[in-house]
Amino acid sequence: MKVLLILALIAVVLVLISLIRIGIQVIYVPSGLTLRLKLGPVRMTLLPRKEKKQSKKKKEPKTAAAEEGKRDVLGQIRRGLPLIAEAAGRLKRKVRLDRIYLNVTAAASDPASAALAFGGVNAAVGMIWPLVEQNFNVRDRRIRTRVDFEATRPTASLDAAATLTIGQTVVLAIWLAPRLPQALGTERKKQTDTVQKEAV
Repeated sequence: MKVLLILALIAVVLVLISLIRIGIQVIYVPSGLTLRLKLGPVRMTLLPRKEKKQSKKKKEPKTAAAEEGKRDVLGQIRRGLPLIAEAAGRLKRKVRLDRIYLNVTAAASDPASAALAFGGVNAAVGMIWPLVEQNFNVRDRRIRTRVDFEATRPTASLDAAATLTIGQTVVLAIWLAPRLPQALGTERKKQTDTVQKEAV
């Protein structure tokens, strides 16, 4: 009898813990990606990680690979978003997207190409946004696209905050764990194969 009581108490505690809501904030600017987690009064910054202090050593210059990794962040978000949206949809829009502020500036070397890039940006947003509205409970949104005829490269910034329970987080993690790395890896392999073919 005591064993059953203990198991029942453990089950109740686990259920209560699973109902605790956590907040996730993702901020992307050209200088890098920031990921924050809020659990009650506790706030943690998961990215960027704090660099260890180097007392006498000079900071090493950023490598080309590191810069390329930063530029690929938005590409990874674009590739992973449909899968994340599908996972959230399985929870019947219970994942709350408190805000999503997206600013994209299209640019190219000449005005005609910049105008075409601007049309491409709006087309991409038009395809992605329905996935977000269909699978998330969106509270506040602000999406702005513009074109800069003087800039040489496109820029983007994102500020998104979501709220979900620990139980929902576990469900999403279990569902995404085997799928998300595979999807990103497959796309990366396609890009590598394309580059190799062009080189040949």
